[in-house]
Amino acid sequence: MKDSLMLLKERNFGLLIGGQLISQLGENLNRVALLWFVYLLTHNAGTVAIIGILQTLPPLLFGWLTGVALDRTSKKMMMLGLDATRGILVLMIPVLYSFHALTLPILYLVVFLIAVTSGIFGPALYSSIPEIVPQNKTIAANALMQTTGQIGMLLGPILGGILVAFWSPPAVMTINGITFLISALFLVFIRIPWIPPVTSLSVKSFFQETAGGFRVVFGKEHNFIPLFAVMTLYGLITGPLNILLPIFAKNTLHEGSKAFGMLISSIGIGMVLSSLFLSFSAPRSMGIWIRNALMAAGVLLGALSIVHTLSWSIGMLVAAGTALSIVNPLIHTIVQKKTAPELLARTFSTISIGFLLGIIAGMAALPVLLHLFGPSKTLLSMGAVMFVGALIVSAPLMRPQSDQVGHTTGEKISHNGVQQLSPVELREE
Repeated sequence: MKDSLMLLKERNFGLLIGGQLISQLGENLNRVALLWFVYLLTHNAGTVAIIGILQTLPPLLFGWLTGVALDRTSKKMMMLGLDATRGILVLMIPVLYSFHALTLPILYLVVFLIAVTSGIFGPALYSSIPEIVPQNKTIAANALMQTTGQIGMLLGPILGGILVAFWSPPAVMTINGITFLISALFLVFIRIPWIPPVTSLSVKSFFQETAGGFRVVFGKEHNFIPLFAVMTLYGLITGPLNILLPIFAKNTLHEGSKAFGMLISSIGIGMVLSSLFLSFSAPRSMGIWIRNALMAAGVLLGALSIVHTLSWSIGMLVAAGTALSIVNPLIHTIVQKKTAPELLARTFSTISIGFLLGIIAGMAALPVLLHLFGPSKTLLSMGAVMFVGALIVSAPLMRPQSDQVGHTTGEKISHNGVQQLSPVELREE
């Protein structure tokens, strides 16, 4: 706990996490406003799913290409520019609406462009953490950073549901745009070390350096394929879950936007609890924790399908959020510790492809599942897929990595001068 509190008091990390807390609050206000707005306008789960896919597709299409630029650019300036751009794009929605110029195709386009900038921001953020945080505090830093998103998920949807009920969705989106601009202002005062690259970038070297990120993830040296698979499963379930909740609230629970906001906030409550735990107590065996967390989340989502009251649904989602929030900080920490700093952004961008592929597959399947089974049985099938999938994709994390001599070990090994540990044995010191 003392180490985490000291991190928050440190200037650079404190400013970084403060800006993210504000922007995440606004982004989660916008989540309720946008999804509820589109669903009420169209009464079509497929249209809502299109919005979700548009929010996911750009990072999948372009994210792997931006890793080289992130590794060669000042993380501070990149994040500052991205936050400012996101703020302007989000503010375009209420402006266009006020002039009666906001059509569904235009909304699709703006959502797509916002997703482009957001897809670049994530790898930039998490690749900057090792540059401003001591190595033995990375789990705490990653968990605290995730906590900002979960606090936003906790408070934002509740406020968003209330504001949408008594105010217009475009007005709520205005708040979101302003929060991105405030976050950019915080970044102005952060000092993040950056050494300009000594080599120039040509077309040939661009593709060679891009391929370097794929080699880290899919090559034998780092053994990141299991992490890629875990993130694919994670996206497959959590992506459509956000789209399913407003339909579950309206059709199964027979509630309105306030209940929808409470359901999303319930996930946020669990995630905050989990992130705070990781901030103050580092798990000893990360692979085991990842597997057990995904299995527990699968059971809880399946259980949600048999409860049809708001209070029980909130309780189940709090518990599911607690389990789900274990995964991301641990995977971020494994990557940060096992990857050379000059390859971090490319590695994060490549691993995120699995997460995004999972989201798109889940969202594409959601309308079909809803048509065939309805909201409750769809939740049951999602829980079953997560439980069984966790056993399969996390199995390699349960086996100690083999070193080059040929015997299993939990000790540090070196590849290209980078000290590494097998995921299951990776620990905070």
